[in-house]
Amino acid sequence: MGLLKRIFGSGESAKATRVSHFERRSASTSWDLMTGRGFDPEIGAPVSAHLAENLSAVFACVQIISETIATLPLVVYRRVGDGKDLAPDHPVARLFGREPNTLQTPVEFLEMMTAHVLLRGNAYAEIVRDNRGAPVELIPLHPDHVGVVRFAGSRRVAYDYSDPNTGGTRRLLADEVLHLKDRSDDGIVGKSRLARARETFSTAAATERFAASTYKNGAKLSGVLSHPDQIGTDASENIRKSFVENYAGSGKAGSVAVLEEGLKWQTISVAPEDAQMLESRRFGVEQIARMYRVPPPVLGDLSNGSYSNVTELGRWFYQHTIMPWLTKWERTIERALFSDEGRRSHDVEFDADLLVRGDMLQRFQAYRIGREVGLYSANDLRRFESLNPRTDADADVFLSPMNMQSEQTGEKKDATAVTA
Repeated sequence: MGLLKRIFGSGESAKATRVSHFERRSASTSWDLMTGRGFDPEIGAPVSAHLAENLSAVFACVQIISETIATLPLVVYRRVGDGKDLAPDHPVARLFGREPNTLQTPVEFLEMMTAHVLLRGNAYAEIVRDNRGAPVELIPLHPDHVGVVRFAGSRRVAYDYSDPNTGGTRRLLADEVLHLKDRSDDGIVGKSRLARARETFSTAAATERFAASTYKNGAKLSGVLSHPDQIGTDASENIRKSFVENYAGSGKAGSVAVLEEGLKWQTISVAPEDAQMLESRRFGVEQIARMYRVPPPVLGDLSNGSYSNVTELGRWFYQHTIMPWLTKWERTIERALFSDEGRRSHDVEFDADLLVRGDMLQRFQAYRIGREVGLYSANDLRRFESLNPRTDADADVFLSPMNMQSEQTGEKKDATAVTA
């Protein structure tokens, strides 16, 4: 690609002055917040992407969404008439089926890119193409080092990447970058959920910091030994040591204490302020789960979970959490990696069958219904179960139930057959 095209874009080499009139937009709404220097003015807790992952709920939400998406195979289809065929040799299929670059597997690449967009609102990868224009490599770019450039008076954008290894900056054109973004306010860059729900994440972070400080610095007693008389310091210490030696420790749990000289033992229960702090921390988890649309039982919070509702929540998790991200990935891949002709002749789809399939009994019941109504052949069902196809002639035949066949054949029925 020529130097002028890289600087000014296709067909605009004569407008050299436009390069000095651009709007530089950071990959996040607030650069300070995203790089860890920002604090909520009222609460004071940092809400950067790095520090937000210290919250177990944020880490769990990001991890479960990114891992789930990364483990689903990406399939490229070639449209054939009214149907479609697998295209495993397509360059995009090779990228996401074998290796997107020399350092990562497809699972690692998808997991990292999805985590970037969940925490920072944007994920970027440089597209390396061969002489024919086909994509041969996807090199991830950290969002903290990418700035989006919009040229004044147009909708054209470019990407400035500040390489932390060399210290230099490279400009990439729009067709050289795969840009996955969360919901955007201007259609150019996504806005991170940390920025949209700043107070929610700040409050959760402040609560965790308060709890850590309390456990670190607070004095919490398990119980109190009281004596009816006033005793000195030495006597108090001797009584405490004697009690600990005789009754403290896991090996002496359940033993019976014998108290002399009018001693009384009083257990200290959870203080109301401690119980309130625990409730606040639990509410913070629910708030973060709501921001990422992840049901709390999926995060491991089974306080309100049962076998039946957890199974249904698994389906809800796919439909309302995973499926929107899969659709974003599919459309972004088609837009960035396919030509206009390729988008008209090919489709990209994540195979989520393993994610939504039920247990063996439910699966086989669904197979039976699909086979009986003529929706699947025997080999289709064997393919779903990762089994080798059958070679007999009936394996690819579609059944047609007698009560669903049309009687409008145009042929006269055999009277003897009807009588019989």
